[in-house]
Amino acid sequence: MTTALLILSIFALALAVATVVTVFRDGRGPSVPPRSHYEDPQFRSPAASY
Repeated sequence: MTTALLILSIFALALAVATVVTVFRDGRGPSVPPRSHYEDPQFRSPAASY
């Protein structure tokens, strides 16, 4: 029983570490939202540059 919990804990820790590494080192940089829909000018921000 304790062996199973130890293996499960190691697995959970490995997933947590992989998540943190991916968040900080994914190499994709900032991205913009997809432009797959019509943008209604009525709902644009007044400071929008386009």
